Amino acid sequence: MGNRLFLLSVNQKRMDVHLKSRYGTMAEDRVEDNQSSSSSPPSLRLVLVGRSGCGKSATGNSILCQCVFESRLRAQAVTRICQVAMGTWNGRSILVVDTPSIFEAKAPNQDMYKDIGDCYQLLAPGPHVLLLVTQLGRFTAQDMVAVRRVKEVFGAGAMRHVVLLFTHKEDLNGESLHEYVATTDNPSLRSLVQECDRRYCGFNNQATGEEQGRQLAELMAVVESLERQHQGAFYTNDLFFEAQMLREGSGENHTHYLAKVQGCIEKQKRELKEPSHGPSGVLLRVKEWMLSHVQITAFLVICVLILLAILISLGITGGY
Repeated sequence: MGNRLFLLSVNQKRMDVHLKSRYGTMAEDRVEDNQSSSSSPPSLRLVLVGRSGCGKSATGNSILCQCVFESRLRAQAVTRICQVAMGTWNGRSILVVDTPSIFEAKAPNQDMYKDIGDCYQLLAPGPHVLLLVTQLGRFTAQDMVAVRRVKEVFGAGAMRHVVLLFTHKEDLNGESLHEYVATTDNPSLRSLVQECDRRYCGFNNQATGEEQGRQLAELMAVVESLERQHQGAFYTNDLFFEAQMLREGSGENHTHYLAKVQGCIEKQKRELKEPSHGPSGVLLRVKEWMLSHVQITAFLVICVLILLAILISLGITGGY
């Protein structure tokens, strides 16, 4: 693949220029990316999510075709802090963020909020795709906890940008992954596949050469299909905005930022507990739709403003 890679942690005082993403909204980022060069496609931001031990780091290495994230078979999580690495695929820049154990069923503490805040900073202004990693044939209650934690950490709307990635694809022994998913007797897995709008693929993280290239091409096909569905927009929320401000030095200090991280996570937890059919649930779905369809939202806002201007003008004219 000839990918060019480098690895950074959020503890470094200076972000490499390749990690500098432009300030702005989803629409501004997409326009700037598309206008940056007529020959180079916009960069792609991916984040690996899921329970500890499911193979997130190994999957990141497979995507980048290099061993940049530490990945070992251990009883405890190997990844201790958020890390980011970059590479290229078919001329496109890819940023991959590996996450520590922030998707576990444990009481949140200041270290966890710091890890979540770091993750937001590395992904700001927002990820295009969340890769939810799980092991083939071992989708357990811990995985369901991780799914809920993804919604608590990033907001329920993030599920519209999730791609389900099964590790240990080699265990299929030549069988079809689509057949496996279609015939699974695990109701939780069936429900998740439907929630992800059947966006999934499989990886053998021991693969090399042509096999590694084929599975990466399959993943990128799913990713590009998701991008077309969202018209190139990435996922964002208020906390990504705060993280972007902090990274650019125009926001509040880090202590205030972490307080906002904690407040945002608690708010998203409460929203998950609220009934989706109530007024707050309707407003939440409207907000998620607006974030996912920024161009249509902008067009509708402009139309409403024009209509108001016409009505005001007619009112003034009628008064005379």
